[in-house]
Amino acid sequence: MAYYNTCPLCGSNLDPGEPCDCGEKREKQNEFFNRHLNTEPVIGQMAFTFDGKEVSGYVEKDAC
Repeated sequence: MAYYNTCPLCGSNLDPGEPCDCGEKREKQNEFFNRHLNTEPVIGQMAFTFDGKEVSGYVEKDAC
């Protein structure tokens, strides 16, 4: 009979004494999306941000 613990947050099966890293993964994922997704203030649409430039639709705002 196998013995394991189940993480109450994500439900993964863990070895005895093994900590779950789902909190760290979730924190990193939220940090990524907070950096790369912005909401357009006028229309409320989500926009990706790459290298500090916002992209709205198909045209960069800082284009020449």
